[in-house]
Amino acid sequence: MVSQLIRHSLLLAGLTSLASLAFAQPLLVALGEHKPPYILQEQRSGIEYELVTTALRDAGYEPQVVYMPNQRAQQALAEGRVDAAISRNGPFVSVPYIAYHNMAITLCERNLSLPTIAALGSHRVTAFHNAQRFLGPEFADMTRNNAGYSEVSPQLILGNLLYSGRTDVVISDLFIFLGLTPQLTLPAGAIRPVCSHALFPPTLYSLSFRDPDARQRFNSAIRKLARGGFYQQLGSRYRLLDRQGRALFSPDTEVRTPDGGQRWTFNNTALRLR
Repeated sequence: MVSQLIRHSLLLAGLTSLASLAFAQPLLVALGEHKPPYILQEQRSGIEYELVTTALRDAGYEPQVVYMPNQRAQQALAEGRVDAAISRNGPFVSVPYIAYHNMAITLCERNLSLPTIAALGSHRVTAFHNAQRFLGPEFADMTRNNAGYSEVSPQLILGNLLYSGRTDVVISDLFIFLGLTPQLTLPAGAIRPVCSHALFPPTLYSLSFRDPDARQRFNSAIRKLARGGFYQQLGSRYRLLDRQGRALFSPDTEVRTPDGGQRWTFNNTALRLR
């Protein structure tokens, strides 16, 4: 009798789970294009992809992800072509769920001192496309007065320029730069330790929704994931935990760098914080 009750209970639980999946409401969400480690488009994975899709499923939705540049994603939301999009503003904006960290990145062997944005003015600096529009007035002033400043796209080019010595400093989200490094085609030994310099505040991203109830359900789900250690799980899997075990991409984690920069190195393409 007891075994029959257990079997019936397991069957009921399974049917309930299947029913919840069957009746989950589809939600079309626009995220950014391929940018490891946040979005791994072909693999349908990445830190940001997993955060968003897990939270939406926990909120009772079945996420359907489309990929497009951030500005196009926000336009698609405004035109009603998607239900939610990565955004920093919009009709119904969620709590921030991820932090991007734009930094100055140098070869550690150069021993460059970059205590301020103004210090960039005496070096060759290459940044991601439109960086001068997004990184504040002090950075914009530096770009106008620095004949050695340039911008490139796609961001994979930044690594080639830095490791080949054709620029002194690159400006990029730190983890995108590190995530793209294994994809570079460079001579053996060309990839050396890099140092990151935290000159800019983090960029916090949210989801903007068409429906306020969906925003509220997402907020509840992402907060529950944070309390339950999901950020730390992802940080461990993607090797992006600080020395205190905090996820470096969490909006709640303050990322600082020491004088002279924070050293990062690769060992058989595995990222190491030094």
